[in-house]
Amino acid sequence: MGYRRVLSFGWARRDTLAVVVIALTVSFLVGAAVLGVALGDQTTTIAAEYETSYGIYETPQDSSSSTALTLTLAETTLDGQQVPVVGIPRDASALTVRGETISLPTPERGALAAAAYQRPESRLQSDASGETVSIRSRQSNSFIPDSWYVTDPATAASFDHTTQVTIRSVDGRAATPLLSALEFFVRGAGELVRLLRLATVAAGILVAVTIYSVVQITVRERRPDIAVLRSTGATPRQVLQLFALRAVTLTAVGTAVGYGFGLILVRVVVNAAIYGGLPTSLSAQISQPVLSVLVPAVVLFLVVGGLSGLLAAYKGATQEPATLAKPARQTADADTSRFAGLLETCSGFLKTRLLGWEALVPTASTLTVFMCALLLLTAVAGAVGPASDTDGQTITQPDAPHPIASNVPVVYADALRSQGAAASPEILLFEVHEGDPIVARGVNFSAYRELSGVQITEGSAPNQRYEAVIGADLARSSDLSPGETVVIGGSTTASVARFNITGTFTGTGIQDDQLLVSIPAAREMGNIRDDSVHFVRTRGLDRETAATSTLVATSARLRNVNNRTGVSVAVTNLGLSEATREFEIKLGSTVRKRSVTVGSQQSTRVFVPFDETPSGTHTLAVGEITKNVSVGGPNGESDSLSGLSISAPRTAPTNSTPAVRISHGDTPVANATISLGAQTVTTNDRGLARLALNSTGNATLVATSNGERATTTVTVRDDAVRALTLDATVSPDAPSIFTRPKATVRAWNPWAETVQSSLRVTGPSVEKKRPVTVESGETATVRARLPRRPAGSYTVEATTTAGQRVTATYTVQGDDRLGAALAQSGRYTGGGGITQAIQVAFGNIEVLVLAVVALLSVMTVGSTTAAFTRAVHTTKREIGIRRATGASPWAILTDVIVDTLKIGTTATVLAGVIAFGVVSGLLSVGELRVFGVVLEPVITPTAVVAALVGGVALAVISATLATAGMVRKMPASLLVDRHIPVPEGSGERRDA
Repeated sequence: MGYRRVLSFGWARRDTLAVVVIALTVSFLVGAAVLGVALGDQTTTIAAEYETSYGIYETPQDSSSSTALTLTLAETTLDGQQVPVVGIPRDASALTVRGETISLPTPERGALAAAAYQRPESRLQSDASGETVSIRSRQSNSFIPDSWYVTDPATAASFDHTTQVTIRSVDGRAATPLLSALEFFVRGAGELVRLLRLATVAAGILVAVTIYSVVQITVRERRPDIAVLRSTGATPRQVLQLFALRAVTLTAVGTAVGYGFGLILVRVVVNAAIYGGLPTSLSAQISQPVLSVLVPAVVLFLVVGGLSGLLAAYKGATQEPATLAKPARQTADADTSRFAGLLETCSGFLKTRLLGWEALVPTASTLTVFMCALLLLTAVAGAVGPASDTDGQTITQPDAPHPIASNVPVVYADALRSQGAAASPEILLFEVHEGDPIVARGVNFSAYRELSGVQITEGSAPNQRYEAVIGADLARSSDLSPGETVVIGGSTTASVARFNITGTFTGTGIQDDQLLVSIPAAREMGNIRDDSVHFVRTRGLDRETAATSTLVATSARLRNVNNRTGVSVAVTNLGLSEATREFEIKLGSTVRKRSVTVGSQQSTRVFVPFDETPSGTHTLAVGEITKNVSVGGPNGESDSLSGLSISAPRTAPTNSTPAVRISHGDTPVANATISLGAQTVTTNDRGLARLALNSTGNATLVATSNGERATTTVTVRDDAVRALTLDATVSPDAPSIFTRPKATVRAWNPWAETVQSSLRVTGPSVEKKRPVTVESGETATVRARLPRRPAGSYTVEATTTAGQRVTATYTVQGDDRLGAALAQSGRYTGGGGITQAIQVAFGNIEVLVLAVVALLSVMTVGSTTAAFTRAVHTTKREIGIRRATGASPWAILTDVIVDTLKIGTTATVLAGVIAFGVVSGLLSVGELRVFGVVLEPVITPTAVVAALVGGVALAVISATLATAGMVRKMPASLLVDRHIPVPEGSGERRDA
């Protein structure tokens, strides 16, 4: 039993090496599993609120279920634009998503209704049947986008490109969910776990090589011991069991040590990342998904270790005792494979000085694992690297926990472009189509192409709302191509979208793995405000101008507050963070300063008193606002240049008595006198008085009050109609490129009877019509929100059916410096939007890569060292002879290094070819895909040279470590084989 115990549990220095290598392998797997699963768990937690039980199916489904809804999707052309048509059954059931009941619009046969359609009802001829249908407006719906035209299924089927989709509740996981964000991360995390299981197989190879090498050394050393055991009755099976137990013991000890070291290393990496400023929130905890990777891995390692021990010991255990008693060197040549012998005879260059070519196979095996991992790391670098280009920056909302919760005004991109910087507003969408996670991105394609440099390689660029282009890698993995349509659900809101794929594009890194859709369509799928995106990517921004404040003055008015005359200033913060600015307010020659603090994208109004301002006309200047104002009106102030103003119809019929209004700015003036020839009237407390217009011609009206005078002319004609008097204003006074001005049109009825008319308001990209009925002396008001526009002057026009017309001109202010200030007010960091998604939402993949690279390098060196230790050990006697005949340790080490360069170069090339074949094979069957990104290696000449040099360097380092200890021993110890240890107490020393 003493011999058996020594053979099973005896310890030597090389056994420590085996334990260290296995420990490093296990720690690598533990670290990758903990960090990888934590990455998946974190992203799943982020998206947990977006869970749904509904799936979308393009093939016909059983619609008899109460939870099933069949929609008929089609499209048609309206005003030169493709618009989506959806046919909804009249008895369609409501959907319940995230606890909210969603009712569907009620369709009308023969009619198309869209909430975005705000014009009078019109007619359209269907594409297939030629039937004429009406086009009308409808109310907004939380499920059907405003731009979709709702009708019944029969009418929808009469249009082009008809597709039927069924939405129904499912018990499990839908292949194409109605709400995709959670399913995207769940499936992405599953892909990551699958990748980790593949890593387990690779780690098993390293364990096998290590255990095989170490056990074979032990067998060679213990040949005399095995001969004695065999001679005394031990069977080959019993000997094999002893070495298998030894192999399992080494594997178990290494696994236990590696498990603890892996957990410690993960915590060290995470803490170092936090200390170094990397934005990570990964948790180093053992969870059930982690155990689902580690437990099978441990079982695999133990089985592989035991089998490797059996294989290594088989030859020694089955030989005859007489053969085993001979010196090991006599049989060393028999250990060399025919393939290795063939290499040695091929060329003098390949003939080694000391080491045998039997080290080729184990070295190539370990380097194959290294090369596979290196190829995947180049894929990660190729994907994330271009997106992390420090030449570009990403602007997100500062307090957003992750990019899909960020809201940045899309007009920021316009401001950055006005500064000469390239800017791309973008929306991230996390989709699942037919079970595959897909990263979609809402973009302005021309802006995205300018910033990212992508190129259309097939088909054409999108130019319609529901057109898309697909990345080349995604097209290959999903079997989607130009000319096809894809139906997907919403990302963070329940919806259905159908896109026509118009082209394929190529780019760098992760860009090829995306589906690019329009920003309006992405807003519908991500529940984003009409004026916002998730983030803005930019490049070429002059950050030195960022000292400009994001606070702007939008209006300034003279006001009388508590009997004090002053200026009321409206201030808006256009930025994404709270800001403070000191404003200088100048009224005439008097200057006041006021510091104002405003929250993110908020507005406030401040009053600055000017108590001693003399009456008269003065210049008022605040920020970008400069205008003339009059002080000293009836209430002490007025914004009117002349102070007094008079409003009357421009034309009037003969013998009419229209009302005339006198005011100071917006303030009515009572007791003012209005004269027309010999006729004189006095205004009431509303500033109104009526005058009789009895004769045709031009009637000049003169108004006086407190020494002020105003005049106007009314044309009196027999054929004149009693029309409304129009007035148009635009606020604020000084809109910037970031604000949406508001046009206000007032239609006043100066006549003694009710007037009906239709009021039309037009402006930049705005047209609004409204029928009005105005009682005598009353005013109808129509307001229109104007879009953001570049710097310049614009006109708003109001007209009536009676021919009245009024215009208001406003000027949009532009400040080139404001773009950089706005960028600085948000989270402004280097790298692209994908980098932001990975770092902020995915938990910082840099931490994971850092741990993988560190463990992978050390692990490969250890396993390769074990392989070379075996090769060096077979030459122990020859090394002893050389040392005894005068060879220096350095000379022997030099021979080993020269041999290693030959073996290592061959092994590295062989490993590279095998690794490329393995990775290509995995890619061809759909593996190596994580979170919708295909990990396709980037093969460049630089990468090939680096891999070759790295593989050879690892081999040389490993061989040096394996040889260093042996060449330092005394020559006599190298010439003596290890024998059976003597029993304790005999007085003889055990050979170490």
